[in-house]
Amino acid sequence: MSHAGTIIGIPGLEIERVKRSRGIEVWARPYRRPPCKHCQSPDLRIKATHKRTVKHTRQGNQVMILHLRVPKYHCQG
Repeated sequence: MSHAGTIIGIPGLEIERVKRSRGIEVWARPYRRPPCKHCQSPDLRIKATHKRTVKHTRQGNQVMILHLRVPKYHCQG
């Protein structure tokens, strides 16, 4: 996990970009596909991708904003 990944503290995220200005902005996405939560099949395809923005935490006086690309999965099994 990268240094930015340890600061975020959410396992399974791949950090794409970090921007520091008045606050800290981090762009991330999951780095692997999970198994289906109903049948545990590893055969999933990405149906769509959504963007989410979360005010995550503070680092000193700066607010960390987390921009996530979250896939929506469809089970093939």
